[in-house]
Amino acid sequence: MEDSFPLKFRRAFPRAEDQARAKSVWLQSLKEFTPRRILRATKKAIDNTRFFPDLADIRELCKLRFDEHGLKEPLSAYYEACNAPFQTRESGWSHLAVYLAARETGWFMVRGEPQKTAFPVFERNYEILCNRVLDGENLEADMTRALENTSARSQSDLAEQAAQSNQQVLMKAQGIDPAAGRAAFLAMKKRLSRR
Repeated sequence: MEDSFPLKFRRAFPRAEDQARAKSVWLQSLKEFTPRRILRATKKAIDNTRFFPDLADIRELCKLRFDEHGLKEPLSAYYEACNAPFQTRESGWSHLAVYLAARETGWFMVRGEPQKTAFPVFERNYEILCNRVLDGENLEADMTRALENTSARSQSDLAEQAAQSNQQVLMKAQGIDPAAGRAAFLAMKKRLSRR
C-alpha cells in the first residue's frame, strides 16, 4: 500500500515508530486471515478506492462474500442439498462445496432432520469449505467435527421424558399397567385370534 498511496502512507505513518506500531496492530487484527486473502483484499482496496484504506476496510474486504466466488448463500446451498435428486458428486451441483458440506453433515441429517437441527451443522461445514475456496486450499482435506449442541438436544429430551411420564400417569388412571403394556398387547392379540 505504501507504493500505491505514497503521500497518504507517509501522512498516516510519518515516523518509523508509527509504521512499526501500525504493523503490529494490523498483524494482530488480520492474523485470522491467510496472507493470500489479505493480499487479495489489499489489491481490491487499491483498485477500488481513492483514499488510503484503513484496517477496518481491509478486514471487511477479507471477509467471505459468497457471490464473489460463484457460491450460494448458506441457506440456498442447504436447500440445494436437501432437494438434490442424487447424493453423488456428479449430480450437477452449483459448486463442489455444496456437495462436500452435505456429505460432511451427513445425508441422513440433511434430508431427515428438521431444518433447525440440520442447518446449523450444514452451515458450519459449508462456511469452512467456502473459506477454503477463498484461501485456495484443498476442499477435500479432512474437516474437524463440531461438538454437538447438547443444550438444544437436552430440551428435546426433557420434553420427550415429560410426555412419556404424562402418558404413564394417564395409562395408570385407565387401569393399564405401563410396564406390562407389551405383554398385555400380546395376550389381547392371542385372545382375539381365537375368536
